[in-house]
Amino acid sequence: IEDPLFGEEKNVAYRSADVFVLPSLNENFALTVAEALAAGTPVISSTGAPWQEMVERQCGWWVPLSDGGFRAAMREAVSATAEARSIMGQNGREWMIRDFGWDAIAERMLWAYRWARGEAERPDFVYD
Repeated sequence: IEDPLFGEEKNVAYRSADVFVLPSLNENFALTVAEALAAGTPVISSTGAPWQEMVERQCGWWVPLSDGGFRAAMREAVSATAEARSIMGQNGREWMIRDFGWDAIAERMLWAYRWARGEAERPDFVYD
């Protein structure tokens, strides 16, 4: 795809992909990775993006930005069965909903407000 996609057209593209690949030197979050995972698509991302947890959560590959790293991950991704990729995609979708969905965001905001009012311990996501 050469032109940008938006809205439902973008969601359909993510859902119809076997895998989403992000080769990047440096990303502070890489929203496209979160979008692909939320759509249920496994991801191959370079270590230039902070998505190492994909490996632990079995929803993608986090590899060095090198020919060898991406080549090995692509081989593994295309040789996996559709069922295996589907399971990885579901793992990623569940992770995104649980940790980055609106309910999780609301809970963290409430915790931060309670902490700011002196009613709760400092949240682990608030740094000095």
